[in-house]
Amino acid sequence: MPGEKLTLDGPTLGVLDNRSGAAPPAEPRDRQYLMVFHGEVSTSFALPHTGSVLIGRSDEAHLRIDDHGVSRRHAMLTIDQGEARLADLGSHNGVWVNDDRIAASRLLLSGDTVTIGGATLVYHAGGTAPRHRRALDFPQLRLRLAEEVERAARFAHELTIVVLQPGNDGDRIAVEAAVARLARRGDIVGIDISGGTVVLLPETDAATALAGKLPRSGAARIGYAGYPLDGSDPDALLAGARAAAAQATPGSPLAAGAACETRRVGEVEVVVADPAMQRLFAFVERIAAADLPVLITGETGTGKELVAAAIHAMSSRSAGPFMVMHCVALSEQQLESELFGRGADASGPERPGGLERAAGGTLFLDEIGELSLAAQARLLRALETRRVVRVGEQGERAIDLRIVAATNHAIDEAVQAGRFRRDLYFRLTGAKLWLPPLRDRPRELPILAQRFLAAARREAGAPPMTIAPAAMRRLAEHPWPGNVRELRHAMAGIAAAYPDEVLRPHHLIEWLGGPAPTDPASPGDSSPNNSDDEPPKFRPLEDEIRELEIQRISAALAATGGNQTRAAELIGMPLRTFVNKLKRHAIGSDRRS
Repeated sequence: MPGEKLTLDGPTLGVLDNRSGAAPPAEPRDRQYLMVFHGEVSTSFALPHTGSVLIGRSDEAHLRIDDHGVSRRHAMLTIDQGEARLADLGSHNGVWVNDDRIAASRLLLSGDTVTIGGATLVYHAGGTAPRHRRALDFPQLRLRLAEEVERAARFAHELTIVVLQPGNDGDRIAVEAAVARLARRGDIVGIDISGGTVVLLPETDAATALAGKLPRSGAARIGYAGYPLDGSDPDALLAGARAAAAQATPGSPLAAGAACETRRVGEVEVVVADPAMQRLFAFVERIAAADLPVLITGETGTGKELVAAAIHAMSSRSAGPFMVMHCVALSEQQLESELFGRGADASGPERPGGLERAAGGTLFLDEIGELSLAAQARLLRALETRRVVRVGEQGERAIDLRIVAATNHAIDEAVQAGRFRRDLYFRLTGAKLWLPPLRDRPRELPILAQRFLAAARREAGAPPMTIAPAAMRRLAEHPWPGNVRELRHAMAGIAAAYPDEVLRPHHLIEWLGGPAPTDPASPGDSSPNNSDDEPPKFRPLEDEIRELEIQRISAALAATGGNQTRAAELIGMPLRTFVNKLKRHAIGSDRRS
C-alpha cells in the first residue's frame, strides 16, 4: 500500500499519509481499521477494502512497530472485499489472536484482539459483510448471520443468536442436547470460531427462543444476543453472545447486555463492552500509574473528559484536585488569566491560575489546539521549568501538577502547518490516546441507550421506559456525530418529554430527525380536528399494525377451524412467521396442523 505507512516507536508524529492521533474519516461507515496500542501510544491505522498490509520492524512494513519482540517481517494482513485474514510470516515470537497463538492464518472478526510483540491491535471491520459464499464452515455461518440481520432489518423482524460452549468439564454432550432442544426446523446451526456452537433463530425474540427450551441444569454455558435490542452489527451481536457464554454459569443463560464491564469514575458509571474500549481502559490504568502528560484525541462527545478523570482517579495524584479548563470557551486574554493566574492590580486582587490551583492533582486542558502561539510558548516554559509567572507579575511561582490535554481536531496537521508548536506537542505527548466514535462501538450503543434512559426516568421520578425494537433499529441507524454526549442528551430529552412507558420511533423524530406525520389524524384519534397551533396526534404505527395482524390471523383461524397451516396460506404468511405471531400476540388455538 504505497503511501500508507505508520511507524510506532513512542511519542512521535511518525505518520505518512495516515494521521496518528486523529480519528479516521467519519464516512464511509463501513471503513476498516486497526486500533493500535504500543508503548505509551494508542492510535488508528486505516485498512484498504482490498489489499495487503505488512506488519513488522523493517522499513518496508506498512505498519512498522519498533519493538524488540517484533520480527522484521512479522505478519501479513490480507483484506479481500472487506474480509480480513491474518497470517504469521514465520515470526520468532508468533502472532496471537484473542490470546491464542495462530498456526498459519486466521480470519479476523470485528473486535478481535491481535498481539504482536509488545503491541496490541484491535480490528474494526465496519459494516462490511462477506459477499461470496464459502464451504460449510465458520465463514458461511458468518455470511448467514449477516444475511439474517439484513433480512430482519428489512422486514422489521427480531433475531436471536445463541452461543453454547462446554462447561468447565468440557462435556460437549450437554451442548448437543441443548442445541437439539433449542433449534427448530429451518434454524441455522454452526460452529463458532471459538469452538462453541452457534444457533441462529430468525424471527424470534430471546424470551420466546429460550423459554422452556433448555434444561434447568447442565454443563453447557449459554450466552445470547437479540437483534435489534442488543445491536444491529452482525459481528458485534455474535461477539456479545460469545462473551455472555464465556461468563455464564453452566445451565443459566446470560444475556449479552449483562456481559459488559462496569467501571466507576468518581460519580459516573462507565460501561465498557466493546473490545477496543476494554483494551483502552486497561491501557489507561497502566499509563495512569506513570506521572506522564497525556494527549487524548477523538471526535467530540466520545468521552475525553471522562477518560481524563479516569487517569486522575487511577493515579498517585487522586487525592489532589481534578480541574477542567475548556480552552475554546475563553478569549485569549481570559484564557491566559485563567491558566497562568493574575497578579494584584487596580482591577482587583491577585488570583491563582489553573496551573497553580491544580497543585498536587491533574489539570485537564480541553481543546488544547485553541491556544494561541503566545499562550503555547508560555505553557511550554511552565511545563519545562515547573514554574509559572502570573499575568502582570514578574516573579515565578512553583507548580506541581499533571497535564492531560485533549482535542477533537487533527493536531498533527496543526503541527505541520505551524499552528501548534512542535516542542509543546512532544511535551504533552508522554502518552497518546485515541477514542473511537460511538458508531464504531456497536455493542455499547444499545447498552448505553437503555442505561441513559433508565437513569433519566429515575431522575425525573417517572416510571421505567423500555425501548421498542423498531426504536432501537432507528438508534442503530443514526450516525451519532455527537457520540455518547448526543445519545445521553437524546435519552434525557425523551425521558422528560413523554409519559409513555415504551419508547417508539416517533419519539425520536425531534432528536434524530426523520419524516414527520402528514395525515390530519389517525384512525381512532379522539381529537381528529386539530388547530393550526397544535400539531396532530397520531397513534404509533406499530400498534395499528399489531391490531391488523391480530384481526387477520384470528379471522383466518376461525375460517379454517383453527388449522394453522391453512390459516397461514389464506393470508399469504410463512407458517413459521404465523406461529411466531400467534405467540407474540397471545392468540390462542387448541388445534395444530
